[in-house]
Amino acid sequence: MEHYQFVNHILAICKEAKIEKLDTMLVPLQKAFEKEDEALNLPRKKEGTKELRELDKARNKAYRSLKFAIKLHLNSEEENNRKAAEKLSEVMSRYPGLQRANYDKKSGMIKNLVSDLYGTAILEYVKLLKIKSYVDRLSNNNKLFDELYRSRLKSSIPMGAFDVKALRAETDAALNDVLRRIDSLDDLEPETPNLTELIKHYNALVEKKHFTLSHRAGTSQTARKKRTAGYAALLQPGFAQLEESLGLPSKTLSFTGKTKGTGTKRNYQLAIKGQAGLDGKPRTVWVIVDKNGKLSEVK
Repeated sequence: MEHYQFVNHILAICKEAKIEKLDTMLVPLQKAFEKEDEALNLPRKKEGTKELRELDKARNKAYRSLKFAIKLHLNSEEENNRKAAEKLSEVMSRYPGLQRANYDKKSGMIKNLVSDLYGTAILEYVKLLKIKSYVDRLSNNNKLFDELYRSRLKSSIPMGAFDVKALRAETDAALNDVLRRIDSLDDLEPETPNLTELIKHYNALVEKKHFTLSHRAGTSQTARKKRTAGYAALLQPGFAQLEESLGLPSKTLSFTGKTKGTGTKRNYQLAIKGQAGLDGKPRTVWVIVDKNGKLSEVK
């Protein structure tokens, strides 16, 4: 967003300068800027996501209704109804975990289930129990879901359509062309109206950007040093006990500054003075700190 905003400022001050020989160079920069803008403003959720969730809920309800209808007939007083319900239960059992499946898998499972229930050998049981309306409901809800799912895929943005890194490079190339034109005008036609003011304005923008980046780098470095000092202070009281348990001479452990993990599961790397690995570097161990401040080696 900062890169985008910087280019936005450059475009604005160049347009305000109204230098005819510069205007032609702004066209490619404007196009590149607009592409970057489109990439940065992509919706976080694909269109139709909410509708898909609602349709998925609808087919889940239809599936549960069908299961309950069959289960009801398992306790029927009519033997034929019980046998029909048992047969349909067996068909339903062929699709375990249907409701927990992902969208595509669930769609396929429902299609196959409906196909089984509409099959010549099974449909007579469905009709006997008078539950065809439940099967129709499941089938129709699944079709509605599938139609929206496919339409969303057609209208969605292809993977890789917006390579922000490549778009930034394209914008930078167009920006460099603009700056070369400004430099050329300053060299060959320094008397151009508004040119001097434009250059001052541009230099002010660049200076501010450099200051922001330098300040950020310094702040990050200071924060890292502060965290490292805090970890070192946390570990120091446990060095003596750990050295004893590892059979090391006193005052041979030191914190390298490296950590892995977070919170109470964070591991800390310690260097062992006077001991070197095959690479010639000091041998290290990873440790963890318990709530009492005791250090334990992590194998």
